[in-house]
Amino acid sequence: METVQDFVRDALEEDGDQDVLDFVSEGEGDDLDSLEPPIYLDESFPATVVICNVPKVGQAKYQKLMGVLGKLIDKYGPNEKDMPFNEETEQTEGFVIVTFEQQEAADNAVVQLDGMNLDKAHTFKVVKMDKFDEIVRRQDRFEPQRTLTTFSRADFRDWLGDKKCREQILLRYQSETEIRWHDTMAGEPVLCYGGEREKRQKKVWCDWRVMWSPEGSYVATFHQQGIALWAGPDFTKKVRLPHANVKEINFSPDEEYVLLWNGSHHSEHDDNAVRIYHVLTGQIVRKCRTPPCTPNGDDFPHFFWSNDGKFIAECNESRIMVRDTENWEIIKDETGKRTALKFESLKCFEWSPRDNVLAVWTLEKDNNPARLTLVEIPSRREIASRSRTQCEAEMHWQSEGDYLCLLVNKLSKTRKRLSTNLEIFRIREKSIPVDIVTIEDNVRGFFWESKGSRFAILTADEAGHKPKLLIYQLGREKCEALCCFDLPSNSFNKVVWAPEGQYFVVASVTSATGASGSGDLLFAGLTADNKLEILHKDEHYMLTNVEWDPSSRYIITAVTQPMSNEGGYKYSMEAGYAIWTFQGRVLFRQQKEKLYGVSWRPHPPSLLPAVRQKDIRKNIKQFSKKYDAMDEQAKESARQAFRRERQEKTDAFLEVLDRLRDFKDERMAENGWDEALADFAEAQGWTQDDQIIEEELGVTEELISG
Repeated sequence: METVQDFVRDALEEDGDQDVLDFVSEGEGDDLDSLEPPIYLDESFPATVVICNVPKVGQAKYQKLMGVLGKLIDKYGPNEKDMPFNEETEQTEGFVIVTFEQQEAADNAVVQLDGMNLDKAHTFKVVKMDKFDEIVRRQDRFEPQRTLTTFSRADFRDWLGDKKCREQILLRYQSETEIRWHDTMAGEPVLCYGGEREKRQKKVWCDWRVMWSPEGSYVATFHQQGIALWAGPDFTKKVRLPHANVKEINFSPDEEYVLLWNGSHHSEHDDNAVRIYHVLTGQIVRKCRTPPCTPNGDDFPHFFWSNDGKFIAECNESRIMVRDTENWEIIKDETGKRTALKFESLKCFEWSPRDNVLAVWTLEKDNNPARLTLVEIPSRREIASRSRTQCEAEMHWQSEGDYLCLLVNKLSKTRKRLSTNLEIFRIREKSIPVDIVTIEDNVRGFFWESKGSRFAILTADEAGHKPKLLIYQLGREKCEALCCFDLPSNSFNKVVWAPEGQYFVVASVTSATGASGSGDLLFAGLTADNKLEILHKDEHYMLTNVEWDPSSRYIITAVTQPMSNEGGYKYSMEAGYAIWTFQGRVLFRQQKEKLYGVSWRPHPPSLLPAVRQKDIRKNIKQFSKKYDAMDEQAKESARQAFRRERQEKTDAFLEVLDRLRDFKDERMAENGWDEALADFAEAQGWTQDDQIIEEELGVTEELISG
């Protein structure tokens, strides 16, 4: 084996450097392990700090500034100070280098002096000398380093690219949670994912409730420890958000945040009752106790998100607290103070579906009338208001935030209804004008058309009879009545418009108070000239849910039961769901024992501009040709598959018959049964007699003109 000396000698001989070669030792040299470790130059300055943003002064004030700095620096330990002086500018460079005798003193100086205000114009920035190279070599463009774990959302909307343009359905029944494709060619919903991965691992996919996020990106499953969010083509777990015994959740509209509530009452003073998480990182951004009341009077939610998720609002009896989701602080008023919006006798409030505008309704008290106020956020500017006395009122926003209806019931001193007015605010127009429509009968429900300027109301007379469906449209100048339809049943209590408008379902649904509905259904729509068209009448007994799919093509009606044992027995025998076309034709119906929930997967907002969407609707026939051809091809493939399957089953059955026939012939020949049967027939002397019988059933004479 060659030694180091051999390698050196060979290299020198190749270079021809004979002078150096004469100095090469003939021995093997010392063992490397026996040599002393090499000595390296210590380039660190653990006890030296740099104080930046020091005032720049001339030679006259140099010593005075050093004296001021010395009083601040010397208390941390003995040190040497050097404040560089620029001869060209005749001023200091604006920083001072301080070397302490002990590293601990330098560390304390960095902690205490960093961020200290010397005066209004100079705030110290203090760093260790060892970080100098790292700081000066930073890129001009700052690139923050991610320290939080997160996940990719690249494939969250792949399901929207389904070649068959199918929708997805979420089912929760018994102990099962399933996501199915609505496949009209298959004749029934096709399973997409039902927790098979978790079952193989002997885990439970969902312990309790399950729901979609607002844009359909996530499936949220409830567990005793909190919730889990699942997404992607295979519905893999993306994040777990802990909150023991969570009862309700509420996503922000943009799915950036999700609020979890454990169901505790305000009087319990649970500071951990409400948790708000950032979905992408799983970090808690705010915790608080349950507010004393809800904005709409229900048990949940206690917080309302703005349409863009930039603000979140809560309230008490006289104030509305609006917080900015960037810093989770209450928004500032005109003086710069973070204060709540004050409204005496606050009844309820709602965000506009499209703008950061609050509609606030306050009750009449003492000499102050009831009042509707529209407030712009975050400026707090009041953009409209309207006062009323001796009345009850409800607010109804149109889906695009173009209109707001204030349904006002004028009351007598004995609280008896005198009249009903619909006061409709045109939010987009200058000065926000108001249209007033007077309704003689009792209004049982008000329902805006989705993305439209029409609305439907359900009415009945004072005795609760003569139910009617009235439809109005907001024209350029005034509100016009389009139609009045006498409903066939007094049980109808809900109108559900399609997401794209025009078509709707009038239904008799079990109310929130528990009053059972008959399940009657009316499928209807409005023609291009605003004529009412009744498409179909049907029923779904004990109906509890009616929901359109996001494409406005299909409708789900269902009978579901609460997951708690209270009142669930009423629906157990009828639990199930049905899928209908928008014309009212049943595509699929199935009974499901212990059906707790069924819902369509929501769609995210379209990426197409409004002009492009309008153009597609206008030329829908041109775009539909492609999909009509695909549908016809799929139908033909389904028909061929059906014929092929039927022929295969027929051939298999005939093959069985042939085998039985051959087996029978063999047995008869073996036992002599065929000969005995022939002898028996001959002994009977039977003869075959064929007869034809004709009978005239009737005669009709017709005159055929030449």
